[in-house]
Amino acid sequence: MSTTTRRKQNAKGPNETPTRSWAADLGPGLASTASDNDPSGIATYSLAGAQFGYEMLWLCVLSYPSMVAFQLVASRIASLTGKGLTSNMREHYPRIFFYLAVARFLIANVFNIAADAVAMGVAANFLWDGSVPVFAALSTVLSIVLQFTVPYPRYAKFLKWLTLTLFAYAGVMIVAQVSWHSVLIGSLVPHLHWTEHYFSMLMAILGTTISPYLLFSQATQQAEEMRLDPERKQSDEYRHKLDAQFRKVRKDTLIRTAYSNAVGFVIMAATAATLYAYGHDMQHMRDAARVLEPVVHGYASQVLALALIGTALIALPPLAGSAAHAAAGVFEKENEDAALSNRRVALALVAVMLLGGALGVSMVCAQVEPLRILYWGALVNGSTAMPVMFMLVLLSTKHSAVGDLSAHWVLRCLCWLATVCAGAALVSLFVLEWLD
Repeated sequence: MSTTTRRKQNAKGPNETPTRSWAADLGPGLASTASDNDPSGIATYSLAGAQFGYEMLWLCVLSYPSMVAFQLVASRIASLTGKGLTSNMREHYPRIFFYLAVARFLIANVFNIAADAVAMGVAANFLWDGSVPVFAALSTVLSIVLQFTVPYPRYAKFLKWLTLTLFAYAGVMIVAQVSWHSVLIGSLVPHLHWTEHYFSMLMAILGTTISPYLLFSQATQQAEEMRLDPERKQSDEYRHKLDAQFRKVRKDTLIRTAYSNAVGFVIMAATAATLYAYGHDMQHMRDAARVLEPVVHGYASQVLALALIGTALIALPPLAGSAAHAAAGVFEKENEDAALSNRRVALALVAVMLLGGALGVSMVCAQVEPLRILYWGALVNGSTAMPVMFMLVLLSTKHSAVGDLSAHWVLRCLCWLATVCAGAALVSLFVLEWLD
């Protein structure tokens, strides 16, 4: 029995059956460490390093404060209201805007699920040879089974060991001839090229850095952690618990977001020091594996495969779970039976997983290069994130949703800054496409 379940039993009484959702087992920090560097992120950071060298490192550095701000705002909203972001958006905004945000969310998440399924298919092909579409389909089924039969923290503890293979990129930076002066300049000074390709890459990096699905997953977890009867929310005990929870979330978010951005930074820099430095292009996933050859030599493909499998299996539950909660929230009714709500979420989860897996298999069968699919997953996420970012930053101004945080201008400014910059980059991309 999980800690969350025990807490609910204590709060409700021994004779009541505790209710829970799939997301109750999803830790906010645990998701952000590996989910933010899923296969789509690995491919996107690698492409950025191979095509632009060190010039886009500044995105990993300068996006950090806004990433932290968005996650803290999402957690605060969920903790104070006892509801996830989907329920809060439906409550505070006109239905048309709510449906727009949910539609965007489902499109991006299904495409990301497809990309992760394809990545696992490619990884299995690296390890055992065979058909990538078949491996992708089997990987999708495996992920569904794991999500319904094994508590997320239990199998994530094992999968996190696979993601340690990402530290091989740090080893590459140690043994390769890195231009540390270029790394420093690229990290602190933004470089902009007014080309469609550059802004497409910028949007893809933003899509894999500020990942809306992590905000939804984190908010759902916080809502589960802090949900109490309305009468108890006025007690000193509850306020004490809320303050302690906020301190814990703030510490976890600062550390784990830094780790996530550092991994992306190292992947990009290592690729710049190898492929870009020697004029090698990156067209296929095996080209991405070549980045690791200075450290692991002939086992580069196998090491990359382990990283892809580990990060994909960790990322798929929050991807599918957050999409399922968003889809189910469209049909949710006030004071609805919790068991019915959870069944709807479970059905939606299976649906989005199967749809994403089928989309990934179809694209591979249509001869689409897997590296392109992974990149497109990040690009779709970045290009369609604006409705979610905009609605979340407006929620941060409502006292009914965030309490005293509505006066915390630093977090609000950081969220607005990221939203405005992402919007400007998206407008620039559309203008450059139109002029081309």
